[in-house]
Amino acid sequence: MATLAAGASEDPSVPVTVLTGFLGSGKTTLLNHILTATHGKKIAVIENEFGEVGIDDALIEKNTRVQAEDELVEMMNGCICCTVRQDLINVLQKLAARLAAGSLHLDGVVIETTGMADPAPVAQTFFVDETVKQWFCLDGIITMVDAKHIEQHLDDEKPEGAENEAVEQVAFADRIILNKIDLVDEADLHRIEARLRSMNTNAPVVRTCQSNVSVDHVLSIRGFDLKRTLEMDPEFLDTDAEHQHDDSVSTLSIVRPGEVNGALVNEWVGDLLQNFGNDIFRMKGVLAISRAPCKFVYQAVHMIFDGSFDRDALWGPAEPRVNKLVFIGKNLDKAALTAGFEGCLDVPENRVKILAIQQVKVAEQQAQMLFQAAQRDDIPALKRLLANGVPATAANGIGQTALHIACIWGNYKSVEILIEAGADPNQMNQFGGMPIHGLAAMKKGTMRGRIECAKKMIKAGASLTTRDGRNMLPREHVDDEQGANELQQLLAPPACPLS
Repeated sequence: MATLAAGASEDPSVPVTVLTGFLGSGKTTLLNHILTATHGKKIAVIENEFGEVGIDDALIEKNTRVQAEDELVEMMNGCICCTVRQDLINVLQKLAARLAAGSLHLDGVVIETTGMADPAPVAQTFFVDETVKQWFCLDGIITMVDAKHIEQHLDDEKPEGAENEAVEQVAFADRIILNKIDLVDEADLHRIEARLRSMNTNAPVVRTCQSNVSVDHVLSIRGFDLKRTLEMDPEFLDTDAEHQHDDSVSTLSIVRPGEVNGALVNEWVGDLLQNFGNDIFRMKGVLAISRAPCKFVYQAVHMIFDGSFDRDALWGPAEPRVNKLVFIGKNLDKAALTAGFEGCLDVPENRVKILAIQQVKVAEQQAQMLFQAAQRDDIPALKRLLANGVPATAANGIGQTALHIACIWGNYKSVEILIEAGADPNQMNQFGGMPIHGLAAMKKGTMRGRIECAKKMIKAGASLTTRDGRNMLPREHVDDEQGANELQQLLAPPACPLS
């Protein structure tokens, strides 16, 4: 494989890498890896976004400054392969003029296309404009592939005449980076790789997580071959060829000053992705969370969400707190999305919702404290929490109550307190297990403690004839351990005593 240094020294023109891949495949993350890697190269970045509001520039801005203070070029509001293609030529011509004047030295250019771009017209740029041809050479087309969602997009049915961009991106790749392999199993990876190779036999496939690949796999690969491309697509150099996107896929942007309540945003985004995730190809944005000093940067691909506070992106003292959100997908309802986001703003109109969600959060925290007290057999803490109104029937995310937990740990004193406070001895978790199933199956506590728990549970009316999600009676969970016979006797249903 050619090294960066060799690629730069043998050809006086500046090598250009086209970084493509469907929405959410990891292009910007890979670009950040390139910008922060130790390779000593000065790289110009040309950034393209499919929408009215730029978000990715915020994600790579600080890393671009590390490479070159003035080399980030952002092209907004359009697709680089069609509506703003002339802008790309203009940008490259301006860079060429600076190269010719000696005021700029470049070791490479990286063009990150929008996820909806067909890479062929972008590659064509380097063969149809004389100035671009003189100063730049197309080094390779790198296609990022999201292992979790690529098959869905390859199979997507398009209107007549419209291209499937995911197919075009794979077909024109000089190298395929199969990303997010941690989200699928090995059998899925073998099937996906076989399909990618059937679509493009020449491009090596490199597996990765978090877009973390060596720069040598991306820059100065000398991968583009015009002759091979013309054999695949004889119309490649035809500048008048039609290029049509799927009109059902659109972008929607929301820009709103002010601060948002983090809990309301979590609730809204969770509901949005759960109910409309299949149609939301990509979601990304920068949020101003109430009283948070840092910007909250997030992105989502279908139902997979990732977001965090960017500790390097503090809100300036005089900087307006503005929220920017971008959605790309099918059948986007701008009125509904805008209204949903407006419902997350930390404003008086949403105060009732904010108080309600805060109360839910406090209740969840108190319930968690009850569970922990039941596990520790902390009687004073249990009594205090119950006296403060924490319901004895409160359950966690899998339906476990404090009574379940006390039984599992053999904490019979806690069991007694909880039953007196109204805990239901027959309350089931999401697996169909009652507290008495747990004390029989789990060996967290001592046998003596579990036996005492069983006595109190039976006295309180615990059913010995109810089967759990595994179709087992409580007695059937008791295995051969010391003291098991007494526990089995206690748990035997009245109609079928043990011999």
